[in-house]
Amino acid sequence: MFEFHFDHTDFQSLLQDLAKKLGTELRGDTLYLKPELGEGYFYASRLPNGLSILVSENCVNLDVYLHRKQIDECFYILGFDEVYIKHQLIEIINGHREKRYPPIFSGAYLNTTYFDRVSIASRGNGFRIVKCIFDSKWMSKYLGLKKDDAVLKKYLSLRARNLNFEPIDAEYRNLIEDIFQTDPQNPLFATITENRIMLLIERFFTNMYKASTQIGSLHIKQEDIYKMMEVEQNLMQDFSKNAPTVEVLAGKLDMGVSKLKRQFKQIYGKPVFEYFQKNRMARAKDMLTSGDYTVKEVGYKLGYQNLSNFANAFKKEFGVLPSSLTK
Repeated sequence: MFEFHFDHTDFQSLLQDLAKKLGTELRGDTLYLKPELGEGYFYASRLPNGLSILVSENCVNLDVYLHRKQIDECFYILGFDEVYIKHQLIEIINGHREKRYPPIFSGAYLNTTYFDRVSIASRGNGFRIVKCIFDSKWMSKYLGLKKDDAVLKKYLSLRARNLNFEPIDAEYRNLIEDIFQTDPQNPLFATITENRIMLLIERFFTNMYKASTQIGSLHIKQEDIYKMMEVEQNLMQDFSKNAPTVEVLAGKLDMGVSKLKRQFKQIYGKPVFEYFQKNRMARAKDMLTSGDYTVKEVGYKLGYQNLSNFANAFKKEFGVLPSSLTK
């Protein structure tokens, strides 16, 4: 098992020490895993606004034990994690242990360096991670938040017991995808990443202030939250086919149809099919505005055999026909 203990307050120095521990060298701001360790990369940088960030896409070939040690100086770590769990993933925050269930954990959360946090991951797990770290001065300047803010303190009190995270939905995922679709060596990577991360931060804190989107107030069991993550993943992975019915999804997860409908809407804000269709049309819009596809090609790629049905669905969502975006 690979063990790494750290208490860094910026990701650049953390990455340098991680490279030494792994016996490898950084290429600029990027650490690439050796084949015997796995595949993928870790990128760390400080953005022009002073934010320290870590972006990583990797799959490890060994068991991993990561320990962020508690320190007395207060920094906040905001993370957006998508973990494809092959065997196990365990998080321990201030002694509170939580097992993440296969096949996927997909969550946004805020930690602080006041927490002692351990992550234990088995070999074969795949990770897509975006993290940023900042102190209370940065938070006050860019977010207008004070460390004694009541909502923030309430959130962190739940997080200290591993009870609070927000499942990543399609809107989060689209912003994250923009980061991963840009090569770290691309001169525009820092600009794109800063823009998308600031949008991620804005959305996270906006959602934190909406009690209806806070998992701690939904009264849903942890195992059911993971089931909803699996439902969301199934809906988003292939728009070339019609969405599976709620009955099929419920049967796969061994839960009642009405319970699945209720809990999915509580977590993701929309009924199952409406969520699928909204994001299917968002994908269509992205494809059309790229200029790489005709209306016919987009319709067929998104599973429409009848282009009139595609045009009607698109107009229902955006108020215009898809052909208007290709002119």
